[in-house]
Amino acid sequence: MKLSKQELDAVIAASPRTFVPFNKLVISPIHQVRQEEPAGSMPIGELAASIEAAGLLHNLVVVRGARGLHEVCAGGRRLRAMAMLVEQGRWPENQPVPVLVVPAEQALMASLIENVEREALNPADEFTAFARLIDAGRSVEDVAAVFGVTPQVVKRRLKLAAVSPALLTLFREGGIGLDCLMVLASIDDPARQQELWQQLPEWNRSAEQLRRMLTRGEVESDRDGLAIFVTVPVYESAGGPVRRDLFSDEGKVYLQDAALLERLALDKLQEPAREVAAEGWKWVDVRARYVYEEYVRHGEVRRARRMPSAEEASRHTQLEAELESLHARMEALADEDGDEDESTLLEAEDDRLQRELDALEDALTVFPPDLVAQAGCVVFVGRSGAVEVKRGLVRPVDRDALVQAARQSVPREAEAGSAVVSLPKGGTRAAHSEKLMRSLTAHRVAAIQAELLLRPDVALAAVTAQLAVKLLRDGFRRYRGCDEGLTVSASETHDALRRECANMADGEAWKLMEQTRIEWIARLPEDGAALLPWLLAQERATVVELLTFLVASTVTGVDGVERERQSTDALAWALALDMRRWWKAGAASYFNHVSKATTLAAVTEAAGANAAATLAGLKKEGAAAGAEQLLAETGWLPRCLRTEAPEGGSAGVQTEQAATTGGGEDGGEYQQVDAGQVD
Repeated sequence: MKLSKQELDAVIAASPRTFVPFNKLVISPIHQVRQEEPAGSMPIGELAASIEAAGLLHNLVVVRGARGLHEVCAGGRRLRAMAMLVEQGRWPENQPVPVLVVPAEQALMASLIENVEREALNPADEFTAFARLIDAGRSVEDVAAVFGVTPQVVKRRLKLAAVSPALLTLFREGGIGLDCLMVLASIDDPARQQELWQQLPEWNRSAEQLRRMLTRGEVESDRDGLAIFVTVPVYESAGGPVRRDLFSDEGKVYLQDAALLERLALDKLQEPAREVAAEGWKWVDVRARYVYEEYVRHGEVRRARRMPSAEEASRHTQLEAELESLHARMEALADEDGDEDESTLLEAEDDRLQRELDALEDALTVFPPDLVAQAGCVVFVGRSGAVEVKRGLVRPVDRDALVQAARQSVPREAEAGSAVVSLPKGGTRAAHSEKLMRSLTAHRVAAIQAELLLRPDVALAAVTAQLAVKLLRDGFRRYRGCDEGLTVSASETHDALRRECANMADGEAWKLMEQTRIEWIARLPEDGAALLPWLLAQERATVVELLTFLVASTVTGVDGVERERQSTDALAWALALDMRRWWKAGAASYFNHVSKATTLAAVTEAAGANAAATLAGLKKEGAAAGAEQLLAETGWLPRCLRTEAPEGGSAGVQTEQAATTGGGEDGGEYQQVDAGQVD
C-alpha cells in the first residue's frame, strides 16, 4: 500500500516513542536508504562526542525485528557513533536509546523522509526551543519526559541555548563546532565567550585549546588536595566563584579563587592543629600545603623504639609465633592445592594479625618525650585532601636547646645506637633567610627571562653554550665543572617561580613573560606533529623569536642560600641586567624579612651612617618603613641581585657593592645526634 507523504507523516506522528537498549539495536538490512556518508557530515568521532554530551537530538526510526531486536531504518550514523561510545567504555551496552517505532510496511518510506525530504531541525533551534519551554514554566523533568531524554541532557541543552547569540548564529552557519560550543558554554558571560573565541587564530580553534585557556589559574575540584579538603559547597558558601562544566563526564567544577580556597583550608586546619599542639610540641605551623624548601634547614627529631613493657613484649612474641605458624599452614595448603575457602580464611587472619603487630610496633616507636618540648610540627593538607602532620622538626634557633635536651635524655628511653636527632651543622649566620633568598633569586630569574626576550643573540649563545657543556665535555666536567643557568631539558619554570614568591604575579617581568606565553600558545598549532611543518613555513625571524622565548622560559637559578657566585651570573652579565628596572627594596619586599642590623647596614651603605643613625632607636617595623623612604631613590640592591662578571668574563657592568651581614638561619650539611652522645 502506497501512502502519501501527508498520510505517512500522520503514521509517524502516531507511532510510539520509547526507549530501546543499545544492545538490542541493529542496522536494518533492507530499510536503510542511505548507503554512503553524506557530503559535509560531521565525523563519527565528533558525532559520538556530541551525543555523549548533549544527548541524541533526533530519535532513531526503527522497526521491530526478530528475537527482541529493533532494526534501525533511519539513523545509521548515529547508531555507529553510539557504538563507538560503547566500545570506548563511555556508555554501557544497555544504554537506553530513544526511538520511534514505525510499522515495517512504512519503514522504507519513513527512512526516505528522514534522510531526504524532511529538513532536519538545526540543533541550535532545538536548544532555544528547550529554553522557551523552560521560560514558559515547564520544569526540566517535564521537558525531559516529553522528549525522552534525561534531565542532565536538558540542562546541557539549556546551557547551549544561553551561549552568545553571535556564537549560536556562527554554529548554525557551520563556523564553530559543537565541541567548541560546549566548552564555551561553561562560561556564563556571553561577552567573555566571544572574547575567548576571537583570541584563537582561525587555524587553531579547537576545543582542547579553548579548554587549556579556560582552566589556566583555576583549581580542579576533584584533583586538587585543598579543593577536596575544603569541599565545593563550603567554598561556594564563602562566596567563591566557580565554573561548572556540565559537558564533562563527571560534571567538573573549577574553583576560580585560589587565595580564598587557601584561607578556607587554613581555617579548617586550626582544629587538627590544636589537637597536635596538645601533644606537647613547642610550636605548630599551619600550612595549606607542605613546601619542603621552607623547612629544608630545620633539623628533625626521629622516632626511637622504646623498651616494651612485659605485657607488650609477651604479646609481640605471641603475634610473631602465630604469624609464623599461619604462614607455614598457608604454604602447605598451596602445595596441596587445597580448599579455596580455607585459603581465604587464612589470608584474612593473616591480615588481622599483621595489622595488630604493626599497631604494636607503632606504639613502641615514639618521639623521645624530653625532645618533644624543643621541636615542632607542620599541619597541612596532603595531595589526597587528607590532613597530614610532619612531626619532630627543629628550628635553627632551637638547636642548642635541643642538643642539651638530647644530652640529658635518659639512655634507656631509646635502644642503643639509634640516632634520635638530625640537625643542621652550625655555620656562618646568613643575612637572609632561605625563604627570602628564594624569593629574591626568583625575581632575578624572572627579570633575566624578560630581558632575554629582546636579546635573541644572547639566547642563542646561552643555549649553544649549555648544549656544548652537556654534549662536548666529559662527565666530570659536565656535572662538576659548572652551574646550569638553563634547564635545557625543556623544563619551564613558570609555575615554579610563582610558588617561590607570593607576589611574583605582580612583577613586571613575570607579567611580560606571561603575556608572551599566551600569545605564543595562541599562535602555535595544537598538534605537535604539525609544529615542525609550521615552523618551516615561517620567516626566520619568527623562528628565532620563538626560540628566544623558549630559551628564556628555561632560565632557572632559584636558591635558598646566598652564595659567592650564582648560576645565573653569566646570563645576567651578558644581558647587562639592571635589577633596578624590575625590583625595588621596600618594607614588604625586603626590610620586613631581614634583621634590623641588616636594614641599618643597607641604609649605611646607600645613604650614609648619619641616615642609619636616625633609624637606630626605632623598632624593627619602624626601621623597615624608614629604610624604604630613605632608599626609595637610591636604587640600592642586596648583593644577590647585583650583576657581576662571571669567572672568565670581563669586568661587570655594575660596580660591586659591599656585602652586608646580619642574623638569619643556619646553613650547611646535616649531622646526626645520638641519644647517648651529642657532638
